[in-house]
Amino acid sequence: MVKVAALVGDYWHGDASVRAGLEAAILRLSNKDEIELQYISYQEVSHVIDNQPNLFINAKMNKLNPKDKQVITWLTEELDKKIETYVKAGGSFLAWHAGLAGYPSESSYTQMLRGAFDYHPPGLQGVIYIQKEKTFNLADEHYFVTCDEANTEVYLRSTGIEGDSIAGWKHRYGKGKICCLTPAHTREGMLNENVSSLLASKIDWLLNK
Repeated sequence: MVKVAALVGDYWHGDASVRAGLEAAILRLSNKDEIELQYISYQEVSHVIDNQPNLFINAKMNKLNPKDKQVITWLTEELDKKIETYVKAGGSFLAWHAGLAGYPSESSYTQMLRGAFDYHPPGLQGVIYIQKEKTFNLADEHYFVTCDEANTEVYLRSTGIEGDSIAGWKHRYGKGKICCLTPAHTREGMLNENVSSLLASKIDWLLNK
C-alpha cells in the first residue's frame, strides 16, 4: 500500500471541506486503489513520521487559536527538525493552502518549503490561476506569498485585482520532494475540476520517486 498521511483542518478551514477536496483528487490517480489515506491530528505528527509515510500532506496553519491573546502553535522545535529529517531522507511533503501559513521564517519547515504565506486580501477575490498550458478562474482567497523562486520550480502563478503572486512551486530536498500549492479555500474551490486535477498531478509527482 501507498501510505498518505494528511493533517487538515484549523480555525479558518473546516476539515470536512479539505477532506472532500483531497479525496476527490486522489480518485483521479491511476493507483488510487493502492492508496491508504490516514487523517491525523497535530498530536500524532511525530508518531506518524516515525512510520515513514510515502507522502505527508499538511493543510493546517500553525496557529491553533489565532484570535486569542495567547496564541498557541503546534509546530514545536522537535517536530520542526523531525519533519525536515523525514524529507531529507527521502520523504515527500505537500504544503497545501493553510499548510503555508503562520510558520516562522527561521524554521526548518519554512526553509525547506522555500516559501510561505504572507497575506491575502479580505474575503474571496476573483483569482486567475496561470499554468504553462492553461488558465482558470476561481473565487478564492488570493494568497500572496514569499517564494525563493531561484531555488524552486514555479508551476503556477496567480493574478487578481490586488496584484500578482506565485501560487505553486516544487523542488527536491535532499533525497525527498517538496510541493507547495495555494488554492483553494472553499469546498467549492477544492472540488473545482481544475484545482482537483492540479492537486492530483502534484500528488502523483510526489509519490513517483
